[in-house]
Parts: sequence; C-alpha cells; structure tokens
Amino acid sequence: MKLLEQVTLLFQEGKSDKVYEVDLLEVSPGQCVVNFRYGRRGTALKDGSKTPVPVPQAEAKRVFDKLVQSKLDSGYLRGGAPGTPVSPPTPRAPAPPPLTVEALSDTSPRERTLLEQLQQEATARQWFRRANVRAQPRALERVIWRVGELRLRAAEPLLLPLLERATPLRAYCVAAALGRVGSEKSVSALGRLYGDASTPDMVRRIATEALLQLSDESTRADFRRDVLAKLPPALREPARGSDAEAFGKALDAHLASGKEDAADVLEPLYLVDSETVRPALLRVLRSLPFTLRSVRVLRHLFKAAEYRYDGEVFGLIAWRYEKERPLGASRPRGYTRDTRQYLRRRVWRTLRRLGELESPDFVKMAVGVLLAFSDADACPVHTSGYGSYQKQWDAWWPYWAFNQLLYRQSPRYEPYENALAFACKGAYRPGARAPEVREEAFPRLWERTPAGLLHLLDESRCAPVHDFASRALRACPDFLARLDVDAVAMLLERPYESTARLGFELASQRLDARREPRALLLAVARSSYAPARQQAFRWMDEVRHSLLEDSGFLAGLATAPHSDTRAYAHTLVRGSVLSAQAMQALVGRLVAALLSLKTPEDAPIASDVARVVLAALGPSPRAMGLEVVRDLLTHPLPEVQELGGELLLRWDLRGEPVPEELLLLLVQSEHAPLRALGLRLLVLLSETEATLLAQEALLTRLATSRVPDVRAAVRPLLGRLMAASPSAGERVVEALLAALLRRRLPEGVPAHVAALLSGELAPALAALPVETAWRLLDSEDADAQTVGAALLERHGTVLTVDVARAVKLAGLDVLAVREWAWRWLEAHVPEVRAELATAVGMLDARWDDTRAFGFRYFRERFTPEDFSLEVLVSVADSVRKDVQAFGRELLTRSFREEDGPTLLVRLSEHPSPAVQLFATNYLERFASGKPALVEQLVPYFIRVLSQVNKGRVARQRVLGFLQREGRGTEANGRVAMEVLHRMSATIAIEHRAAALEAMVAIARAQPAIPIPFHIRPVEVRRAV
Repeated sequence: MKLLEQVTLLFQEGKSDKVYEVDLLEVSPGQCVVNFRYGRRGTALKDGSKTPVPVPQAEAKRVFDKLVQSKLDSGYLRGGAPGTPVSPPTPRAPAPPPLTVEALSDTSPRERTLLEQLQQEATARQWFRRANVRAQPRALERVIWRVGELRLRAAEPLLLPLLERATPLRAYCVAAALGRVGSEKSVSALGRLYGDASTPDMVRRIATEALLQLSDESTRADFRRDVLAKLPPALREPARGSDAEAFGKALDAHLASGKEDAADVLEPLYLVDSETVRPALLRVLRSLPFTLRSVRVLRHLFKAAEYRYDGEVFGLIAWRYEKERPLGASRPRGYTRDTRQYLRRRVWRTLRRLGELESPDFVKMAVGVLLAFSDADACPVHTSGYGSYQKQWDAWWPYWAFNQLLYRQSPRYEPYENALAFACKGAYRPGARAPEVREEAFPRLWERTPAGLLHLLDESRCAPVHDFASRALRACPDFLARLDVDAVAMLLERPYESTARLGFELASQRLDARREPRALLLAVARSSYAPARQQAFRWMDEVRHSLLEDSGFLAGLATAPHSDTRAYAHTLVRGSVLSAQAMQALVGRLVAALLSLKTPEDAPIASDVARVVLAALGPSPRAMGLEVVRDLLTHPLPEVQELGGELLLRWDLRGEPVPEELLLLLVQSEHAPLRALGLRLLVLLSETEATLLAQEALLTRLATSRVPDVRAAVRPLLGRLMAASPSAGERVVEALLAALLRRRLPEGVPAHVAALLSGELAPALAALPVETAWRLLDSEDADAQTVGAALLERHGTVLTVDVARAVKLAGLDVLAVREWAWRWLEAHVPEVRAELATAVGMLDARWDDTRAFGFRYFRERFTPEDFSLEVLVSVADSVRKDVQAFGRELLTRSFREEDGPTLLVRLSEHPSPAVQLFATNYLERFASGKPALVEQLVPYFIRVLSQVNKGRVARQRVLGFLQREGRGTEANGRVAMEVLHRMSATIAIEHRAAALEAMVAIARAQPAIPIPFHIRPVEVRRAV
C-alpha cells in the first residue's frame, strides 16, 4: 500500500481542539482508497474510510478532494503532517480592524454585544488566540440574523468577510442581513453571490430579495423587465400591459393547464409585483390548491414576504397555513403536521419579534394577518373535556397568530402552546359580554400607528377585528380629531356595531345646530347602527325644509342599505312638494342609481328606490323619455323593470304612441307583476275602436304567447276586435290557423287557440274555405282537429265525403269528429256496402268507441252475403284480439263451402294462436286427402307444433291430423314424417313422445317411408 497524498486539518475554537487526517492510498496499480482519522489532538484518533472497496485513482482523488473541502468549509484549517510543526495557514482576507470605542458609542448594550460577537468571529479562526477570546454563547447564524433584524449598519464590515467559504445556511443569513444593513459594498458582494452558478437556490433567492432592497428604483425596474422577459409567452405580454383583469384571466388559464410546474410562475411574478400583476397574484394565493409543488412555492413566497415586510402577502399565506390541513405523513417533504405547526408558530414569532423590537413594520404585518380573516372563518363553539378538565372554545379558537394579536393580554382567553389554540379562561363563556379592557398584543405600537387601525376598520370583514380596532382607536383622540368627514362616514357605514357606534360618537361631536356638515348627517342616516339612524331621523325632521332642494342628499337616503332609511326617504318625498328642478334632479339621480344595481341582493333597494321615484313624479303624467324607459325595461332586475312599466302606464297615449317592442317586454316578461302591468297597458291601448284595430298584429301575436295569463287576457280583446271588424277577425283567424297547422306552438297554446277559434272568433269560421276544414282534420294535432270538427259541423252538409274519408274521420282523436263520421256512415249504408273492404278498416281504429260502433254497424246493417272472402279474411287478420274474434264470428256467419280451401290457407298464415286454432276447424273438411294442400300447409303445421306452453288444443288437432293423413297416403306420409321429425327434435319431452309414436304409426302403415331414427330392443337384465 502506497501513500499518494495526505492532509492534516485542525480546528480550534474555545475549548475545542480537534484534528482530522485524510489519506489517499494506492492498494494496487490504478486502484486507491480514501481513509480518514479524527478526534481530539493528542488522543487516540478514530479510523474511517470513504471507499469501502478500492476505486480507480481518478475517482478516489475526487472523493479525497471533496472530503477535504467539506472540512475546510466547516471551519477546519490545513496543518502539517502528523507529528510535525503546523505550517502557517494560507493567506485569508485581512480581518477588519477592531471597532473603536467611538464607533460603539451610539449603540445600545444589546447592539454592542452583537457587534463584539461578530468581531470575535472574525478573529476566532486563528492558530494562537488571545486569552480574552471566549466561545460564542449561541450559533453565529443567529447572531447574524439578529443583526439584520436590528438593522445594525455598523455590522456591515464584519458581515462581508463571513461570506468567504461560508456554509449555505451562513451565506443565507449574511445575505439577508446585508439586505437590511448594507451599502454599495454589500451590493457588489450580493451581486457576486447572485451571479455564481454554484450558489444554492435558497441563497440565491434571499440574495435577490436583498439586492432589491438595496437597489435604486431604476435598477429594480431593469431587473423586473428582465424577469418579465423570462415569463411564459402566454403571460409575458399581459404582464407588461396595464389591464389587470386580462392578466388575471391569462394566469388562471396557465394554472389550469395541468402542467406540474404551473405554480412555479408565482415566484417570478412576485419579483415583478406590479400593479398589473399583484391583484391576480393575491387572488391566486387565497385559492391555490395545496400540492407538493404549490406548497414549496408558497413557502418561498412566504419567506420573501416576511423579508420584505409585505403584510398583505404574508397575511394571506399565513391564513392559508391556518386553514389548510396537512397533506399527510406519506409526503414527508410536503406539508406535514409538524411543518404546519412550525409555520404557524413562525407567523407569530415574526410578529412578536417585530413587536418586541418596537418596529414600525409590526403594525403593517399585523394588519396583513388580520385582514386575511373574515366572518366566514368562524368555527362552531364547542366544549371539550369533562368535570374540572372541561374547557370552552370560542368561535376563533384555532387561529394562533390571530388570537395572539387580539387576545394576548385578554382576561377571558388563554393560549395552549401544544395545540396552538386559545380557550376560554376562568368563568368566561362564549357569547358573554367582553371586558372593557385592551386585550391586544403591543397596544403602544398600535397607538403609534393609528392609521393601521383605521385601515382595519375600512377593509376588514371580521367582527373581532372591528371590536379590537374600534376599542384601540378610542385611545387615539388626537388622531380621531383629525379624521375628515369621509373617514367618519366610512366608520358609520361599516356593518359592525362597534365601528358604527364609534363613527356615531364622532359624528355627534361634529354636527352643529343646523346639522351641518350635511354629508355627515347623511352618513349617520345610512349607518349600520340602528340608534344612529333613529337619531338622524329626528335631526332631519328639524331641518326638513332645507333638505328638499338637495337632490343628492335625498338620493343618498333613498339608496341607503337599510330599509328604515329608505322608508323615511319615501315618506319625506311623498309628503313634500318638490320644485320641478328638484324633482327632475332627484329622479335623474335615482334612475342612474337603479341602472347601476346588478345583483339579486339589490332587489329590496331597487323596489324602494322605484317607490321614491314614483312619489317624486306624483300623479301627473310627467314621465321620462322612452330611451330611459327602455333602459329600465331591459334591466336584469324585475323591480327596476316594474318602474319602467309604471312609467309607461303614465304615458300620454294621445301623444307619442307606445312602441310595440316596449309593450312586448312587459307582457312577455317571466315576472308576473310585470306582465300584469303590460296587460293593464294593453287594455288602455285598446279602449277605443281605433286603438283596438291598431293593435291587431300585436293581439294576434299575443294570442299564441307561452304565458297562460297573457293568452287569457287577450281573448276578450280579440272578441271585441271581431265585433268591431269582421275582416280583422278573419285575418286573425287565418293567422291562428296557420300557426296551428305549423305545429310549432308552445305547450298549452294549441288548445287555447282551438278554444279561441271555437269561441270568440267562431263567427269568422263561416268565411273559411272548405279545404281548410280538410287541412285541419288531416292534421295529426288533436287541437287542430277540434277546430276542424267545428268547421265540419258548419259545412258538413256541403262537404264531399266518401267512404275512405269517413273511415279516416272515424279514427280521429276528436270525439265530435268521430260522432259525425258515425252519423254519415249510418246515413250512407249503400255507399258503404259498395266499398265494404274499405269500410271495415275502421275496425282497426285505436278508439274503443269507434270499434264498438263498427261491430254493431256491420252486424246490424249488413247481411252475411254482403261480406266477401277478402273482407272476412282482412277482418280476421287484424292484430287486435277483439277484431279477430269479430272476424271469426263473421266467418262463421258468412261461410261458403266453395271458399273453404282458400279460407283455410289464408287463416293458416295468421300468427295469432286463436286464429290458428280456428283454422283447425277446417283441416279435416278441406285438407284431408289432398296432398297438395297438405304440403302447402307445412309452414302452418310447423308453427303450431313449435309453440311452447300455448296452443295445446291446436297442437293436438294438428298432430292427430298428420298421423291420420300419414297413414292414408305415401305422399301425405312423407310430409307428415318430415314435420314430425322436426317436432321430435325441438320440443318438450311430453310432445316428443307423441311425435315418435305418430312416426312409428306412419312407418307401419307406409313401409316405404324410412324412419329418421333407429329402434333398439329393450335390454333385459337379470340378477346374478
């Protein structure tokens, strides 16, 4: 074994004095091993090996160098060979000069301690130390991180040397600290760290954030342009534009693409963080599904937001960590229970450290965390444990940072560290009255930044946040005194009693005897705090007359979110006389407000505002232009449409006529009250004969409306139109008949049209041509046939009807038509007798009454001699059992001997078992001794004998007939043998025996006919 290379490494720090020796040994030509020894200097060293088996020399050299470098990176320094004096270390960057007393004079004791620890680290890696050098009380990385948190500018020269050959964790901490305390020198060092390809990803990310902190605005803009250029093409141009909505759609499409790395784009987007990108980014952060990939991305964004003190993004992701459940232990590098607990603790730790440092960023970060929560995040109140261990859990118990911020000093809640939850304390129970004390963490910091409290009151949708912020804001009287009217109005309109009550208190202090400023009075009247609104009504009663000319004030009352305020506005306007100018201005404002309402939740407001508009207009026909009415009628809310209908009812019909399109918008509405308005208007438009005739086309159109109440309302108007102008009635009838024949009317409309034509419009039917009656009767629609029946009653005496037409009419769906056909048939027996083959077709009608009429009619009106064989067979061939029975009756009554063979053949072709049985009655009489006819009946024999579980009598008769005929002649015997052979192979055992017996009998009678089976003698067995 040959020693090729050896390195000795030494480590000295405090009481630690360690040695690490690495050997590169050749065990055979080209094959080497790497061994090492380590331990305290001067003691027996422990042995180890990096290569359990020899490897090629090149690979062993790589392992050797990697091991040496890893020890150097962890703080070891090169020494001499074992047992030899230590060689001097390689030159390093000069240590920074020691900090002078003057440099430390402006720092606090805590900051001086941190700087001394950093300076000690800069001189600790020396071979020969001074006696006053002590071991670090904590890890250097924690010192570096704390320096960054405290923004100690004096630490920069001590931090920069630490980047040399630093571990990834130390480099991460140094880069983060330099971003907060650095200067131009730090920018250069961070730039080298960012540009080095070997820099770990986590270090590169924090170096990027640090560079953004230290760079000027133009440099940051250049950097963002570079990031934008690297975005996916589908996001690049929308992100460069100014349309945030368009970018949001592009981002949604990118995330919905299903690509595994789709969420990775959020990191560069947060680096861009422009006004175009940020709204979509915030929305996605609230709803991005938790997967292994997205969890990693969110964690990177969380740390970046923590570093930037971006409270909005920090709070959103913190809220996700509170709400999302772990992904499961099967994904150890994802979002496990321990990871979730750590991140939840980290949120509060970040806030707590900022609060302890009294950082101005504390309020900004806390506001971001609190704004992420809403009332929807409340949990069910519950109780756990029993007896003395019973605990009460209020609605917000599971949110750690949220509770720490709001209730850290609360006498009613206490934290449980293990569960990261807050439970009720002592005798307090959920829902009880809150104490009149400040409960939040770091109250002095909130008082220093009251704008953060106002921000919470403005944007939060969470009741506990409003309770806290309104109570804390009362401790800032100077800030409250400087609030403008808009800010106080905002407080009054918040839907939380605590905030609205604070606004009411401020408003009460500012309103004078004339209730000025008026904008503040309006805000009190629109407040969510009911006592404030009641007081506002009393104040407004005092200055009632001065308010009537203020259309903006009245419109604000009429569009208030609370019904009592809107009711007050209606009472005020209805009980007052407004000038024409004030009325016009108020109505214009209210109509504009109505047209701006969109959602169904706005319906109560729309209804009340419409009442105020009508009250302002009064009973006079002063209405708005048709364009405004059209806008109201086409609005999505029915309540707004109703106002348009009411305005049309007030229209001066003697002046400009109401356009038909507007009237149709009313009467064809799906909203019943709106249709009622339209029908009232339609009646008004039809009061005189002239206006009625002008509505002919509209009435015709509405007569086929799909809405029943519209059709019902139009019927009397059409009756009046018919009486006023028969020619107009005839045109309406023609149009309705054409619509009826097209068969495209909605459900229920054909019956209505038929009733209308048979009722109010019946006089116009007399003028219709005869062909129209046949068109209606030939229609497959029962309602059209009903109208045809009415025409038939009117024109029946002059209509040309033949037997075929009468038979068809007897089968129609309308009873009146069938009865008319029956009467015609009774009156025209000679014509029917001449076309009896056609007439019996009505026996196949699907109506029982028509078939019953036919049975009676043919029995009583015709003799047996009238029925030919073809007619009889056609009746017996029916698929209806009652008609088949009637056919068999007719055959029995009208049978003629000479028709027997033909009748037998025709009956044998029928598939019905009843007819097949009836045909057996003719076998012996007409087929016996006739081989040709017997052969022609073979299909009939096979059908009868092949039936299973039915036709037993017919089968027995056929079997007996075949046996008799087979024994009689050889020709018939061969036919019978073939049929019986088929029967013996395909039917049940019971009938197979009969078939075999018949075949044996035929074979005995006709020896020339071979038997299709072998007869084996019975085997006789005797006992031994």
